[in-house]
Amino acid sequence: MRIILDTELERIILPKSFFVQLDKMNKILAEGGAKKKWTAEDFVKDRFNKAIKNTMLRPGDEAIK
Repeated sequence: MRIILDTELERIILPKSFFVQLDKMNKILAEGGAKKKWTAEDFVKDRFNKAIKNTMLRPGDEAIK
């Protein structure tokens, strides 16, 4: 899923579909007996911390995993 980091507004903008996906993930976790429930903030921080360790790309660059 893609999010927008707006450096002028100093905001992270999440698409509407993000919250639908987050609800689905939390439902799966709950059905599996997990006590963890993702908040939007925790999920974005987790993914940001992983992504910042990778090389930054421009549109059209090919990501290598």
